Amino acid sequence: MKIVHVMNWYIPGMGYQENFLPAEQKKLGHEVYIITSDRVPQYKGFERNVGKTIGERVIGVGTYQESGVTIYRLPTVFEVVNGGQVIVRGLYKLLKELKPDVVQAHGAFCPITLQSVLYSKRLNYRVFVDDHSNVDNFHLNSLIKKAYIQLVKAFYYFYGHRVEMFFPVTYATTDLLKRVLQVPDQRQELLPLGANTDRFKKSLELRQIGRNDIGIDEKDKLILTAGKLNEQKDIEYLIEAIKYVSERKPAVKLLIIGGGTREYMNYLKNLVNRLGITDKVIFMDFVPNKELPKYYNAGDIGVWPGNCSITVLEAVATGLPVIIPNKNLNYKILSDNNAAVGFERRNVNSLSEAILKLLNDSELYSRIIENSSRLFMETLSWKGIAQKSIDTYKSALKV
Repeated sequence: MKIVHVMNWYIPGMGYQENFLPAEQKKLGHEVYIITSDRVPQYKGFERNVGKTIGERVIGVGTYQESGVTIYRLPTVFEVVNGGQVIVRGLYKLLKELKPDVVQAHGAFCPITLQSVLYSKRLNYRVFVDDHSNVDNFHLNSLIKKAYIQLVKAFYYFYGHRVEMFFPVTYATTDLLKRVLQVPDQRQELLPLGANTDRFKKSLELRQIGRNDIGIDEKDKLILTAGKLNEQKDIEYLIEAIKYVSERKPAVKLLIIGGGTREYMNYLKNLVNRLGITDKVIFMDFVPNKELPKYYNAGDIGVWPGNCSITVLEAVATGLPVIIPNKNLNYKILSDNNAAVGFERRNVNSLSEAILKLLNDSELYSRIIENSSRLFMETLSWKGIAQKSIDTYKSALKV
């Protein structure tokens, strides 16, 4: 089967769906390509995160390779920098040359996806649309955005029948697609995000290496968080919780991996100073995806107190028990499988109690690890997710 993934952005070396799903599909014996723009997305603090690894945003037009997958970068003719959208030139021509059986377009609201749907009948391929939208990242906070969404809704009203299946990555996305685009349940198939279980797995050797790198003793209980840091990630609540926890468990340390804007990072560091816990909190700059396993193995508990992050799944895959906000549909698959501990978001006392509960209850700690391991073996490895996508494609091709 020849599969083409079409997307706004492709950031090399990261742990996102687009980095792993196409590569795993290729390992399953299929011919897989990626078509994307000549750049990576812009966001506040870019230069302190991804920019440290890839340099400039504009990578350039041309043909590239990563993990055995050929990546075509097309020229961008229009970009909404703060809206996360691009329009590229040459998509129709390249799809015509590649002659795919299947196109998986990433982002239901992206112009490049709408183009892929529009071209499907003429170029005779089946199109599937995956989406990552949720209440955390879908904000109609301007008249232009509201008008654009109305145009997208009108497009799907006329051409939505050309989409074989929508692939929401979380239950929060399922809810949003139903609410905004009126996509019924029978036209949605959950294709969850996962982790590279060849890279992210439990390792006592990596635990020792990671703790040596950080410079902490084995007696220390290491709490950690990681990702792009901004006001929506609620790191300040975690810092305040660590102050409370450390008064009861003096051996506790907090590792914060990642970068944000200079203003936000200064705010967090000033908060640590003001609370008098500089000896308890370690800040570490952005870490490439391939280096994260040693730090997740080094940790004892992972905490992601705010908006969702895909790296939570990578942490869980290493056997790290995690704490996440209650009633967050993005994490429903973890909650439903008792593979995480919840707390009331932006409630320092609730978060503190959740951390102390995991530290004090060894049976709960072991049960969370056992449940998360089973979940990844059965459902959330990229290999298993890739096979599920192939099975769904094949069902559509038989019709």
